[in-house]
Amino acid sequence: MKHVLVLDVGTTNMKLAIVNEQGNVVSQETKKINMYRNKEGAAEHNPKELWDDFLELSQKIVPSFENEIALLVLSGYQFGFLPIDKNNQPLTGMITLLDTRSQSIMIDFENKFSTEKIYQKTGCPPAFNYTLQRILWLKKEKPEVFRNIYKILDIKSFFIYNLTGQFISEPSIASTTQLLDIKTQDWDDELIAQAGIKKEQLPRLLPGNAIADLIKKEVADKIGLKKQIPVMLGVYDGGAMILGMGGFEDNAVCNLGTTAMFRCAYSKPLLDKSGDYRLQTYALLPNLWATGGAVNNAGIVIDWFINNIAKGMNYEDLNNEAMKVSAGSNGLICFPFLTGERDPRIGSLATGSFFGLKTTHTTSHLARSIFEGIGYSLNLIKIALEENNVHLKYLTVGGSGSKSEVWPQILADIFNMPVTKSLTENATLIGEAMLAFTEIGLYKNLEEAGKIFIKKGDSYQPNPVNVKKYESFYEFFSEMVTCYHDKYIKHSIISKD
Repeated sequence: MKHVLVLDVGTTNMKLAIVNEQGNVVSQETKKINMYRNKEGAAEHNPKELWDDFLELSQKIVPSFENEIALLVLSGYQFGFLPIDKNNQPLTGMITLLDTRSQSIMIDFENKFSTEKIYQKTGCPPAFNYTLQRILWLKKEKPEVFRNIYKILDIKSFFIYNLTGQFISEPSIASTTQLLDIKTQDWDDELIAQAGIKKEQLPRLLPGNAIADLIKKEVADKIGLKKQIPVMLGVYDGGAMILGMGGFEDNAVCNLGTTAMFRCAYSKPLLDKSGDYRLQTYALLPNLWATGGAVNNAGIVIDWFINNIAKGMNYEDLNNEAMKVSAGSNGLICFPFLTGERDPRIGSLATGSFFGLKTTHTTSHLARSIFEGIGYSLNLIKIALEENNVHLKYLTVGGSGSKSEVWPQILADIFNMPVTKSLTENATLIGEAMLAFTEIGLYKNLEEAGKIFIKKGDSYQPNPVNVKKYESFYEFFSEMVTCYHDKYIKHSIISKD
């Protein structure tokens, strides 16, 4: 039986797994990735540690399957940003989605650039997380670093270079540079020039189902492979989750991790016709796009609450607390924008808050309101899809948040649609494996592979009473989002030291 080796680099954990042609994860190792932060808002991974973590995990599982691994396929987070010098040495850490330092240039950016033109080209609304903003921030705040940039890498092109010696990336990761033409799935020369860099500073692009090269012999030897195997580019982690959870046609998927997404695979690059940039559309594979959106603040808000407010509780405790109170949390509404948001109606300068807090509210109300607030944020995306003629009938949830018994039901009630749990916690690994086995010819297409690979668990039906209640709370949430936008900007100005 053939196997593929799947590397998934997330913002929190690195996973390495062996998946067989029936979609079973037969061996897996996971390691928590160190995140380096400072008071200025940095949130970086150490590139050397990332590579060392991969070698460590590989040495644990590869030797047992050394003769059965057909290829290595990569998955990783979007928004990774790593400038390197001409000696291929990092000039910074691997800057992640959670790094907020480039918020400081957003007002200047919006004054100098046509956000509408950029959105129509790239599918990316104005936000501080994109590579374009990171480049402009470096140019302004760290000009000595900017001057020494030889190549700009993302999380996958960093690993591809270390594995093969090639500077190659793929469109689903490149979509969050704000330098990619979403229609052609290739770099946009005009935007690159506006950024003040050269095209040769960016990795060469190949489709996610393409082979970059063979793994270098010295790397193969180090991790226990007897031969050099092909390295497939794969797609970004959220895109792989769409594949691994069956996000086709009228079925959307929602990953409840550190961040969260609400997306489906679509046959064209859909852009929001309202002019509000509510949809973030990314390239996925040739003639296939991931449409919908994502929120910066999901599990990160729950972690913050556990670590700073509900001390002594764990995730299970928090779920039990949330189940003690009814829908609507007795009028308490959480605006969970701790790290700003990608939706420009909320904005990069947004902050978190609880609205309607009274002496009668308890930890249980606070906990449930966080789950609901994240649900309202995701519902902004669902409503935007509907208003752009994408009508979804089902939702599949995955990620660590799907372990909850209360959160999927809250989402079913807010979205007013059936919600089904993904049976496996490894939908990203499964999605990449589906892609790999399809490309080596074991399956005709992804849909055929999905019939074997995709497994689903418990389903939650909308509660009509809660649906009606949440409609009112969501309407209020949406109105407040509009009211808060300018206040976030003013607060950012007056809060500066």
